[in-house]
Amino acid sequence: MAVVACGRGNDSGKLTEVQRVRSGMVDVVLLSPRDAIRHGKDTFVIEFRSASEGTLVDVGTVKGNATMPMAGMPMLGRIDVTRTNGVGRYEASSDLSMAGTWRMAIEWSGPMGPGSVTFSGPVH
Repeated sequence: MAVVACGRGNDSGKLTEVQRVRSGMVDVVLLSPRDAIRHGKDTFVIEFRSASEGTLVDVGTVKGNATMPMAGMPMLGRIDVTRTNGVGRYEASSDLSMAGTWRMAIEWSGPMGPGSVTFSGPVH
């Protein structure tokens, strides 16, 4: 895991890289002020980086959703994504009702064209 400094507005703090997934020429990175995304209400950062250069890139409009596989019907969670002042950096607020393995889908459409990734991992 990598630790990076990041700020939003007047806040600044250290963020831990939770997961990274590549889609074409873009790395999508989930960052949290803790060691993991938490169940209940939580906030985290989503960054979009050039896969070749590592620089932040503008991907335009970003949407997210979350599901937890369960017998019968999956549990649904909420992820709201908001653009920050920094290019390629978005703040996400989630509401995931319980701890366990969640599948998070992130979609975007903008200057880099449309794209999507899926993260699957533990929520504490």
